[in-house]
Amino acid sequence: MTHKAIRFGVAAATLTSALSTSGIASADASDDFPIPHRMIITTCDTEQYMAAARDTSPVYFEWYVIDRSNRPADVQQQDFDRIHWFFSLDPVARRQYTEDTATNVYYENVATHWGNWAKLFFNNKGVVAKATDVCMNYPKGDMSIWNWHV
Repeated sequence: MTHKAIRFGVAAATLTSALSTSGIASADASDDFPIPHRMIITTCDTEQYMAAARDTSPVYFEWYVIDRSNRPADVQQQDFDRIHWFFSLDPVARRQYTEDTATNVYYENVATHWGNWAKLFFNNKGVVAKATDVCMNYPKGDMSIWNWHV
């Protein structure tokens, strides 16, 4: 009996230790959900961010432009307009957008036409982190980024 009690105690202590150090209970999931916090606070414009993503995560950038080029012209225009709208918002409005998209599946109209329309911008924290770290080093408003040849 004592052997089982000791094993149970060790197992319980290990589990308690693992849970307390894993950070799961103390993490603030809302900070990076559904859009990474860095995207909410960046001062870069759409084109600066895209140029930085092109250079820091070329595979993701190319995936985005190829996927985008396979969409009808009206969906491409919606994508263009919506991401520019998002970048025109201040951080408070960007945070509100994240709450609206997280709580209402129909809020984001572009997503109803192209489910991954904003993957380059929102869905990958690593891509966003690398691009927002350097995007200020790229020229603002350089529309040539949209003419990437696939």
